Amino acid sequence: MTTTKKTKYSLRALVYMACNPEKKYSVKEISEKEDISKRYLEQIFLTLKKSGLITSTKGAQGGYLLARSPKEISVADILDVMENNQEEGCCSSSNLETLECVLEKEVWGKMDEKLKELTENISLENLKEKYNDGGTDIYYI
Repeated sequence: MTTTKKTKYSLRALVYMACNPEKKYSVKEISEKEDISKRYLEQIFLTLKKSGLITSTKGAQGGYLLARSPKEISVADILDVMENNQEEGCCSSSNLETLECVLEKEVWGKMDEKLKELTENISLENLKEKYNDGGTDIYYI
């Protein structure tokens, strides 16, 4: 299973925000630091805000904040929000067992379950620590 660019970018932005979770971040700052298109990141942040993973404040001192502690946000939470566009009910009683339905149940559904199991225990805090251990210098002002 591959994840979308949107999911990868959202994870990068959220790990970046987790490095200093009390700070309000602008889309411009994150897009420049993480080399993500500003317009694309704005779309991502709308989805993340709607899901409750981040909050926003308007105005000159405004910006985006993580809605919960980095320890409380798992990669599974982010995947669930960003990859939730899957169709459900493919194999309803009115449908015959088409190849698409069989694959959905026997392959993609099982892969999704395993991926969720794996990512439920990886928090933004875990990723932040790995990121910082990699010798990346983060300066707080």
